[in-house]
Amino acid sequence: MLALNVTGQVRLAKHVVRHMAGQQAGNILVTTSCSALTPTPYESIYGPTRAFMLSFAEGLREEMKEHGVGVTALLPGATATDFHHTAGMGNTKFGSNDWKNDPAQVARQGLDALFAGEDHVIGGNQATKDGAARNRTLSDPVKAAEFARSSRPSN
Repeated sequence: MLALNVTGQVRLAKHVVRHMAGQQAGNILVTTSCSALTPTPYESIYGPTRAFMLSFAEGLREEMKEHGVGVTALLPGATATDFHHTAGMGNTKFGSNDWKNDPAQVARQGLDALFAGEDHVIGGNQATKDGAARNRTLSDPVKAAEFARSSRPSN
């Protein structure tokens, strides 16, 4: 997970950034997660990798301004993909796709924010956006306890 979520994205960005900076143009969309905004019990590696990528995107954005390269972070909420099933989390609240965000909507929001020059965007429906805003006001222990209730395996 560290190799995919952190090392792979950083290495790819390094090569792309050099090319774009040389041309004084370009945009980079860094996909992270709303999990970057909260402690993630039972996903204790995933959440920190997403937090790293959010911080990376924010720092890279500032570095690349003088080179004409834009950087936007996409923070999707839970999205209806096979991610949680593949991760063996079918027996958690996150295992069901019934209530999750539409992947096409999340992708569109990311691209719209990228081309609008936004720093970041919360990807998903209004409930996702409201949840992300709420997370910015809660303490980490409260967020961790809430997340644990949703992510704890049922068996």
